[in-house]
Amino acid sequence: MDKPKNLYLVESPGGRKLHIWAASGDQAKRIYCREYGIKASDYWCGVRSMTARKLKPEEVKAWEEQAPTERATYLFIRGMLEITAKAYAERGCAV
Repeated sequence: MDKPKNLYLVESPGGRKLHIWAASGDQAKRIYCREYGIKASDYWCGVRSMTARKLKPEEVKAWEEQAPTERATYLFIRGMLEITAKAYAERGCAV
């Protein structure tokens, strides 16, 4: 039987944060490592150096409410960067 998944806020020592659905804090940290290509056993930036905090129900609700807006903003910015990169490439500029 699968354990219920909770939302965790995982933070690296460098300050990069990611919200992850996982069954435990350790699992959330390992997912974070996979997502960013970090070796989980790395002493300085692996699982051992990260923090994972299980979010409270009201925090989960607030996160779920703002997630579509953040995604739309991300997609807009990514699109603008792609347009800029394409324009520079067409002009023969180094990117």
